[in-house]
Amino acid sequence: MADVRTVIAVTGEDDRYAGVRRAAIERARDERATLILYDLDAVESPLESPVPTGWSAEGTEEDVGDRLGPEELEAAGREVIARQVEEARGAGIDAWGWLPSDKGRDALVQYAARLPGSRVLAPAGDPDLDLEDLPEAELLPEDTRAASG
Repeated sequence: MADVRTVIAVTGEDDRYAGVRRAAIERARDERATLILYDLDAVESPLESPVPTGWSAEGTEEDVGDRLGPEELEAAGREVIARQVEEARGAGIDAWGWLPSDKGRDALVQYAARLPGSRVLAPAGDPDLDLEDLPEAELLPEDTRAASG
């Protein structure tokens, strides 16, 4: 098995993915990997971007990357995700948030493909993701999705 350098974990604005986040923090710690929290709730409309775009603000391509720290997440109105990143950082993990421009499986698969050594943690049976055929995916049991912390 290839070395895992980046753990990408599905998360959201509520605690429905708390168990996935906990497992991802442990996996990132064990692998000494970077943790990216994929905000499944970031895209509310196909006409909106969760972060500024070239159409909405000048110079944003240079200013806003795909890995966002707590300050950038708060500026984008994603305070809950910012707190999740801070929690992971408090556990000693190099953690970041990601606000995809497109929702669902394709955006996640494309993002993971760009990162060598990536491992995607997501709940099994999520109809919006359907990652069973993705070799980089590690699907966690259904009860992990509903676990609270």
